[in-house]
Amino acid sequence: MPLTRRRFVEGAAALAATAPLPAVTQSAAPLDPRLLLAIRDHLGYSVGFRRKFATGTYAAPGRARPQHQLAATVRLIARRLAHISDSEPTCALIHWRDPDGWLHGWLLDGTGVIATGTSAKPYDSMAFLLDALRVDARTATRAPVRRGSPRPPPPSVVRPTDPRAQLAHARDTLLPGAIGAVLAERSGRLLLLPARDTGSAPYAAMPLGDAMLADRWSIVVLPDIETLTDPRRVYEPRTLNPRNALVVGNPDLSRDPAYEWSDLPGAAEEAQAFAKVFGLPPARLLTGKAATRERVLAGIDNYGEASIVYLATHCLANSVNPMDGSFLALTDGHLYGRDLRTPRFQAWAAWHPLVILSACQTALGKTFDGGTYGVARGWISAGAGQVVASLWNVSDTATQLLMLHFAEHAFLKRQPPEEALRLAQLDARGTFPNDPAAWASFTLFGAPSASGQRLDLRALPR
Repeated sequence: MPLTRRRFVEGAAALAATAPLPAVTQSAAPLDPRLLLAIRDHLGYSVGFRRKFATGTYAAPGRARPQHQLAATVRLIARRLAHISDSEPTCALIHWRDPDGWLHGWLLDGTGVIATGTSAKPYDSMAFLLDALRVDARTATRAPVRRGSPRPPPPSVVRPTDPRAQLAHARDTLLPGAIGAVLAERSGRLLLLPARDTGSAPYAAMPLGDAMLADRWSIVVLPDIETLTDPRRVYEPRTLNPRNALVVGNPDLSRDPAYEWSDLPGAAEEAQAFAKVFGLPPARLLTGKAATRERVLAGIDNYGEASIVYLATHCLANSVNPMDGSFLALTDGHLYGRDLRTPRFQAWAAWHPLVILSACQTALGKTFDGGTYGVARGWISAGAGQVVASLWNVSDTATQLLMLHFAEHAFLKRQPPEEALRLAQLDARGTFPNDPAAWASFTLFGAPSASGQRLDLRALPR
C-alpha cells in the first residue's frame, strides 16, 4: 500500500505510542546539511518509484521541504533503529549522490549518526567491480541468444585485476570515511538506503577488518526511506509457511520463439528438493512444461495465502525499460514487470509473501538517483514483503547450492530471511572460497524482519 502523508504521520504516532524505547541521544551540534538534502531527495525518490510502478513513468515531485521536517525524519529514523535493535543490533546506511557526483554516506544507529564519509572521487557506477569479478564472462556463457544469431565468444579468461583489490576499493567507495571502521568493530543487521546502483554491490564479500562484511552483518536493501521511518514497514517471518509455497523450477523454454536458453537442471532439482522436504502438494510445484505463465499467475491467485513464491528460472533484465522489457522466463510466455501492475495479487495487500527469485539478474534494472528499478522492486511494489534476488548471472550449480543452504537456515533452522541469506553465503563461501562472484551473488530487498521474529514450524498448520 502506498505510504501517504497521513500514513506517515500515523506511523510516527504509532511508534511514539509503543513501549518505552531506549533513549535516543542527539548531539547538540546541528545535523549535517548534506544529510538533510539527502533525506529531502530520498523522500522525493520514493514518490517517483511509486509513480513508476503505477503508471510506468518515473517523476519525482518538487524538492521544497521544511528543514524541521527533514531533521524530524532523521530523529525518527534513529528512534526506529533503537526500537528494532531490541533483539539484534541494527544500523542504517544512507547513500546520497550530490549534484556534482560525489557519493556521501551516513551510518546511523539508535543514537543517531555515528559515522560519515564521502567517496574519494565522483561516483559513477559499480562497473569496475563487475569487471574484476568477471561478471561479463559469466553473462556470455549463460545469457540467452536471439534465435538465428550466433552465440558471441566469451571474453578473455584472463582476470584483468585482482578482485580482492577491487572489493577493497568498493568498500572504500561505498563505506567511506569512518563507516567501514565502525562496521568492522560491530556486528548485526545493516539496512541500506541506496543511491544509483549502490544497492547492487556484493557487500557480503567486501573486506572488513580481518574478515568480510558477511562475517559480521546481514544486509537488507531498502526500497525507500519510508521503510526506515514507518514502524509498520516490517516483515513478519512467523507468517512463513513453506508447506503452502508456490514453487517453480526450470521451465521448458525450448519453444521460446525469440530466445535460445540454456537448460537449468539444477533449478529443477532445487525446486523438487524444496517440495520434498516440506511436503508440497503436487499442484504447488510447477516444473518443465507445467511452468507456464498462466499457471504461475493462477497459482499466485489461487494460493493467495501462500507466504512463499519460489521461482527458479532464467531472468532477463532490461536497463532501459524495466517494466516492459524485464521478465522471468516461463513456458509458453514470460512474466514481465508490467504483469505485476495488474490487480491479480489483491491478497498481498494484507499478506506479504517472501519472493525468492533464484534466477539471474533479478536485482538489476534501470538506475535512478534513488536506486535501481527492476524485477525485485516490481515484486516489492506489488506487495511482497521481502525479495531474494541475484546481482548478476550465476552458474546453475552455485545458485542451487546457495538456495538450498538458504532454505535450510530460513525454514528448518528458523532464522529471519536476511540472517538466513548471510549464513547461506558463508556456507557457499566454503565451497567457492576464491570466487566471491559465486557465493556473494544474491541480496535481500525489502523491509527488515520484525524484532525477535523466528519461524516456528511447530506452530504452522499442516
